[in-house]
Amino acid sequence: MRTRLEELKSLQVSKSEETEAMENFGLERARAKDGQIHVFTKAMGEMLIGKYGGNLPIVIIRPTIITSTYKEPFPGWIKSASLIKWDL
Repeated sequence: MRTRLEELKSLQVSKSEETEAMENFGLERARAKDGQIHVFTKAMGEMLIGKYGGNLPIVIIRPTIITSTYKEPFPGWIKSASLIKWDL
């Protein structure tokens, strides 16, 4: 990702072109990773915190286990049962 950004800067593209290219690059990476939207949204959140966090001390806390739900958005909602490792 950093290489792609450096390439865009060397081409002296405008800030809006750079933003659009990086958004497209991010979407391509998300699709290439077998639709790992969870990983993609984590990266997006971290980039937003980096951009707007300023000098604030920031801690990112993530759950250790992500599993299906009881009710919301609907019972058993999960992308794939293979996401759960039962042999822990």
